[in-house]
Amino acid sequence: MNFLENYEPLLKAFWYIALPVSIFFALQTIATFIGLGDSETDADSDGGDGGDMPFELFTLRNLVNFLLGFSWTGISLYDKFENKTILIVIAFFVGLTFVAVFCFNKANFKIIRR
Repeated sequence: MNFLENYEPLLKAFWYIALPVSIFFALQTIATFIGLGDSETDADSDGGDGGDMPFELFTLRNLVNFLLGFSWTGISLYDKFENKTILIVIAFFVGLTFVAVFCFNKANFKIIRR
């Protein structure tokens, strides 16, 4: 982590988010592929049946997807934008796009399985 010493605080924050989330995502992906993790079960805290909603919005997997999109976009585009507020807004929307794509794919998968 010594390479982060000379970075600006916002860039450090993006890296501090990206590294652990990326490691967690890699471990989660490996566990899913070898059968240790079930891709259909996420932490469901409401205890209900979810009604007719084809996806759950607030899950650990969606949080990981959001943080991956947010942090890596911030790192990738950091030098492209002088105004860091615009960078944060763009990174935020890319994170939301990651969640939307995952939810769309999961909803389509459930519809196909029915």
